[in-house]
Amino acid sequence: MHFGLFNLMTQRERGADPKRIFAEMVEQVRLADQGGFDVAWFAEHHFSNYCLCPSPTAMAIHLAGVTKTIRLGPAVVVVPLHHPLRMMEELAMLDALSAGRAVIGLGSGYQQYEFLKFGVDIAQGRDIFLETLDVLEQYLATGAVDYVGNYIAVPQTHFSLRMSQARPPIYVAGLGNDPETQARIARHGYVPIFTTGWSTLEQVRVVRDKVAASFAASGGDADRAPYAYQRYICVTDDRDEARRAVEGARYIRRIAMAMRGRYAELDGAYLKEIPAPDEPDLDTLVERMLVGSPAKIAERLIAEFEILKPTHVSCFMGIAGLPHARVMKSMERFVTEVVPQVARHFGGLDRVGAAEPRGRM
Repeated sequence: MHFGLFNLMTQRERGADPKRIFAEMVEQVRLADQGGFDVAWFAEHHFSNYCLCPSPTAMAIHLAGVTKTIRLGPAVVVVPLHHPLRMMEELAMLDALSAGRAVIGLGSGYQQYEFLKFGVDIAQGRDIFLETLDVLEQYLATGAVDYVGNYIAVPQTHFSLRMSQARPPIYVAGLGNDPETQARIARHGYVPIFTTGWSTLEQVRVVRDKVAASFAASGGDADRAPYAYQRYICVTDDRDEARRAVEGARYIRRIAMAMRGRYAELDGAYLKEIPAPDEPDLDTLVERMLVGSPAKIAERLIAEFEILKPTHVSCFMGIAGLPHARVMKSMERFVTEVVPQVARHFGGLDRVGAAEPRGRM
């Protein structure tokens, strides 16, 4: 398995300059590149302070020019808001300009507010998403597309721009309770990826078990099912800083859940912070999350890896409200003090979980 760095680019303070938020994110990705992270992920959201990045592929293309080895990709492209042909051309452009470092993350979307602005019915989002996967598979297999579905119709189209890789890794977010999507994930060799928020390990394990069952039902070995998940992480020995980190994570989770639950309130483009139903208190979150000393985080990751056997962990370290310098320090300590402990326990990270799959076409 390997680690990635997730970048949401939240504007928590109304007066925060977007240029500074982007610049700090770039510094964090460059540090991740130097520190051996495998992937830098960039979120896509629109018309709110939750995320200032409307084009994760464009952001990844920009980072291709200032990084050397780290792979780059959207996490995720909100597929129903994109024309599939343009989406594929832009992803292929990323792959070319990054010398074959593109990773593809795709999702069906969940923020109704965004869909309304683009004139797309969110109730159709899952079906549009699945049809787009059909189109993508045609493109990757042949370099041409000819497709008619219920929502997407593409006349025969040949592409001069193809992926530099024979087939880049493809991650699919969410839809864990959708049997057809999970069957496609297993059939085509995608990696399912899930956010975990403040979920307990047992709650995360339930999702993991469903993924394994779907993989087995499609003819695979449940013990080798690919699985990726996201965790908030802050390495610190300071209790006050730990509380500040989980408070920032709680803020992000609150506004995300409000958008997902469709009870969000906006003041212009600024989301109001509304407590989530049944949320834990801060002390519980400090205990539950991967926030604290290197020893605590390493111990928790080892326990999670023994049970979950992940393919990939997306590290959410640029938590809203944490100063940039503290995020950079946390990243440095994660690489130098946490990862080596985990790797020693298993005899190398390559001994954890399944290898990243490549599709069967």
